[in-house]
Amino acid sequence: MKFISLKGIASLLAVFFILAGCSNYGLEVEKIDPDFYILPGEGGNSGVLIGDSVILIIDTKMKQGAERFHRWVMDRAEGKRIVVVNTHIHKDHTGGNHYYENAEIVAGDYGSQFWLQNNAREDMPNRWLVDTMHLDVGGEIVTIQNIGQSHTFDDVVVYLRNRKTIFTGDLVLNGYHPYLEESVGANVDDYITAMNHLMQDYDIATVVPGHGKTGDQDLITTFRQYFLDMKSASEDIDLTDAMRKKYKSYRSLPVNKAGFDQTLSYIRSNASLRN
Repeated sequence: MKFISLKGIASLLAVFFILAGCSNYGLEVEKIDPDFYILPGEGGNSGVLIGDSVILIIDTKMKQGAERFHRWVMDRAEGKRIVVVNTHIHKDHTGGNHYYENAEIVAGDYGSQFWLQNNAREDMPNRWLVDTMHLDVGGEIVTIQNIGQSHTFDDVVVYLRNRKTIFTGDLVLNGYHPYLEESVGANVDDYITAMNHLMQDYDIATVVPGHGKTGDQDLITTFRQYFLDMKSASEDIDLTDAMRKKYKSYRSLPVNKAGFDQTLSYIRSNASLRN
């Protein structure tokens, strides 16, 4: 009987872990169940739901992360129909759309002209969602809803009914300041209204924010309070220091200069966002 030396075992383990790492192409992958995955970062947080005949992709990341994400998806697609949903127009959530050449790519009702003013032609969706659509993915009923203006003019949420899980895009962030861009429709009052809608109309156990760690419905409550606090601070300068301390742990998103001062300035400079 031949025995493998400790050195040989170590070498085999090293090869195993290298190969295991390659299977995810360097991406962080959270396997929720055999058919449902959350892939954080590399742009926005993404989701993948695999059914018998269709695979649903929520947000396609950006740059090298988008390419590696596409490879990861293709390893599991097995010739299935692919449906991609963009939660909103920003490139960190849409930058991999062009990799899915034969897919149905769904986004809010921006229209071609607006899209081309704010994003790349190669990543343009082929279906503009005005209201709501439903999709059966392996017995999971998925609701894809255009909730209208909040982070942008046409934000979309994706809700997995059986799993009670909602992907919010940048309508909800966990531990990050929002990027508020007037040209694409950011409106603080509408943010608050949209979050009220989510809490009232969906039975939510898990929230996948646009950026930051996954959590429960408290993520929505907390981010809603952020905007209420910042609105109050914009109207009462004495509250500014208190709010700066309260949100000192919040980070700026990697792809822009969003931050505490930017949020406060945005609210103060946009009369339409005030009560």
